[in-house]
Amino acid sequence: MKTRSAYLALVAVALAALAGGVAFLYALQPVRAPLGKTAIAPKKIAPPTPPTETDSRESAEIAGNRSGLFGLRTAVAPSTAQVGSTQAPAAVRETEPLAAAPPAIAGLAITTALDPSKPPQTDTTDDSGEFEGNITSLDAGPPKPPARPATLAESAPVTPAPPRRPMNLEALAALESPPPTDGLAPGATEQPGLRPLALPGPAGPAAPLPPARPRDLASLPAAPVAPAVAPAANADAPNGQQAARLPEATLQPAPDDAFQATPPKFGMGDPVFVRIFKQEGQLELWLKKSGRFHLYKTFPVCKWSGRLGPKVKEADYQSPEGFYSVSSRQLNPHSNYYRAFNVGYPNAFDKQNGRTGGLVMVHGACKSVGCFAMTDRGIEEIYGFVEAALRAGQRDIPVHIFPFRMTDANIARETGGGWLAFVGGPSYAQWSGFWRNLKEGYDLFEQTGEPPTAFACGDHYEFGASAKSCRRIAGW
Repeated sequence: MKTRSAYLALVAVALAALAGGVAFLYALQPVRAPLGKTAIAPKKIAPPTPPTETDSRESAEIAGNRSGLFGLRTAVAPSTAQVGSTQAPAAVRETEPLAAAPPAIAGLAITTALDPSKPPQTDTTDDSGEFEGNITSLDAGPPKPPARPATLAESAPVTPAPPRRPMNLEALAALESPPPTDGLAPGATEQPGLRPLALPGPAGPAAPLPPARPRDLASLPAAPVAPAVAPAANADAPNGQQAARLPEATLQPAPDDAFQATPPKFGMGDPVFVRIFKQEGQLELWLKKSGRFHLYKTFPVCKWSGRLGPKVKEADYQSPEGFYSVSSRQLNPHSNYYRAFNVGYPNAFDKQNGRTGGLVMVHGACKSVGCFAMTDRGIEEIYGFVEAALRAGQRDIPVHIFPFRMTDANIARETGGGWLAFVGGPSYAQWSGFWRNLKEGYDLFEQTGEPPTAFACGDHYEFGASAKSCRRIAGW
């Protein structure tokens, strides 16, 4: 029930709104012309005349065409035939009442001036549909445009004609200004055609003329050479002495370290030198070029066994330290660890000091029991240079194995002279003399760039010349 009541209420509201809108539109229809807009002041009203068949048909068509919104009809203004009549056409009287006055047309009021001396007229229009009478404007409309001239030539502005070009260019000579007499060089003659034309206009300063070009350039006198200008004397200098010139900048030689030397081009077959540092885990490959060894590449040591200090006996799982040498007999291209070469332990020094063991290799993979494992990729490059050098004629390849970089600070640190003695770290004091002996060969290479020749002399190594009792370290 509530829903039905709501629907009925909405329908009632809609009908009421529709009726109100219709009433509002009907109220807006022009019932009467506004006051002051039109004025019909007939002095005499003509008697009504019965409408003809044509007037009735036109009135009916007008009434049918003026239907408003929702089928409502609006008041139709009387035709010009009925302006002076008090009765509306029959078609209009049958539908709705006429307005009291005709509506205003575009701000103009239609007034029919009826002269009492003239007989009443029944029709105020002729066959062309034009109004008779006076049409007066009640309000000022927009200004009218000026009348268009009959011919455009009458209104066109007069344009001055351009000056005529003379038929003969010689006529321009009459416009030339009188030739000046103060602008010529001594002995020069005026040549025609070089002077500017004197054009009409405000007088201004005359432009200077360029010097006349002689007919023969060879007849020109040689230009005087300007004398060299002496340096101006310094006014502050005593006895008018000349001011000293500033010293010119001199080029200074570049320092020795300004340019980096071009790295040498290494190749297979160059002499080889190998250094190994246990603590740093590095293997340095040096190649000789131009009479000196240069560092070619530093390879990381993947694995070495034991701790710092030399190898003393077999199966102590310790990597050796000292000066060794590799010959072609120590190469093993078919090792269980890809490729390998024997460092030559024990050497003459190890044998003189009773050290035992053997088969200490530099090989591939990353497993070590006293050897230096360099991975397969690393040993392939190292082994290639070692083999090529031996094939190229190098007799032995020196291999120097150190516990660390042989500096005094490192030796003091590892032998108990540093802070490790206070924290209870491992002490290698027993190897202090041995390491300092190794440092001698290390320093010689750092100074000369050439690996020294090592000799085993009992409890120490000697380098260079040695006693007859010493034995040279060499490969097999």
